[in-house]
Amino acid sequence: MAMTIDELQRLRTLPPLREAATATDGTPVYAGEVDGADAFRLWSDLRRLHEHTGWWPVLAGEPDELASVLIGLCPDFAPGTTAPSNPDLLSEEVTADAVHALAAHVATELDLTQAGGIHVSALGQDRTTLCLVQAPAGHDVPALLNWLGACNYDLNGADHQAVLRHFHTHYGAELVTLEPDIIELLVHRRPATPESLATATLEHLAYCPDIVSQGVGSLEALAAGQLRAGSWYFWWD
Repeated sequence: MAMTIDELQRLRTLPPLREAATATDGTPVYAGEVDGADAFRLWSDLRRLHEHTGWWPVLAGEPDELASVLIGLCPDFAPGTTAPSNPDLLSEEVTADAVHALAAHVATELDLTQAGGIHVSALGQDRTTLCLVQAPAGHDVPALLNWLGACNYDLNGADHQAVLRHFHTHYGAELVTLEPDIIELLVHRRPATPESLATATLEHLAYCPDIVSQGVGSLEALAAGQLRAGSWYFWWD
């Protein structure tokens, strides 16, 4: 059982919070505004406390976007299923030939000892929204919020939950940001070999084609940039 919000506030000073929604499991979702410059520091503090509090922190974008983040919890959008709509989503682009070809490029063109930085959208916002969700882990949050940010690709909250659980298991990725159409993950174990980096790159393409087709333009660019960074960014048109 999670701590009460009052108990959590005795551990860490929080902004004024309001009950913004009810998650799919019936638990309350709290939200409050914070300065963008302070948001990632606050997220990090609350993430460290999660094991003891039961509350997972999420940065949900500028305050006027919160309704769009939580729209999946409105009665008209109640999830019809708690199962992923596409259990094989990540494997759709990961073929032996594709991994081999991209790994060969990575091995000859990229220095895997050079790591990129961490990007968190909230740091570029004057004000952002902190949400607190009762969740066993960050990857469970999209399902608990019935997040619809990739509905143009027919992905439901359970699809995101399954993908983020995979990314957590294999790469130590943790949910930081959940905006209306953006997910950002903090990555603790970047892919360290050409084969694992190629596999992860193809998984990113399968999960979020728009980051290539409307973003960096090629798998090679995705591998050279995002896959060597300390955070991963996903955006759906």
